[in-house]
Amino acid sequence: MKQLWFFTFISIALFAFAEEKTETQLPKIGDEAPLFTLEDAEEKSHRLEKLRGKVVFLIMGNRKIRKEDDKWAAAFQKDYAEDKRVVAYIIADLRSVPGFIPKWFIRNQLKKNPPPVTFLMDWKGRVHEQYQTEKEKPNLYLISPKGILVFHRKADFKPKVYEELKTEIDALLAALNGEN
Repeated sequence: MKQLWFFTFISIALFAFAEEKTETQLPKIGDEAPLFTLEDAEEKSHRLEKLRGKVVFLIMGNRKIRKEDDKWAAAFQKDYAEDKRVVAYIIADLRSVPGFIPKWFIRNQLKKNPPPVTFLMDWKGRVHEQYQTEKEKPNLYLISPKGILVFHRKADFKPKVYEELKTEIDALLAALNGEN
């Protein structure tokens, strides 16, 4: 009886470990983008799922690399601000914000000093965990209109990398127009 209990316990533990490992795998090019719902500074909810049919550029970072995130967002806005078929978000990992700083204070700061694109707040870091982001550099993801990851880099702003991103965005937009 003890052996049966032991094997049952081990089986359950291995299954749980396997499940956990599957949930935390780094999304790769060609994978469906992990879905999320986050709020902006105005407390408006944004759902990735609702953006199907558009090209989505995610700039994922934290408060320590906000200047780099803003460089990516500014370059994107310069080229695509008028194109409604493509959207960009900065998704901030706010787990490192000290607990004594209230959320309303952060929202007010963002309203006073808005970033170049919509800023989404990942208070508990769940989206950053799903995407397994790196803390030292912006994590860039481009998602096709079908919800598939087509581009991923971890990089400070560099014109060469931005040109690679822009080439991918333009190809996705051309495909939307049936120009391929």
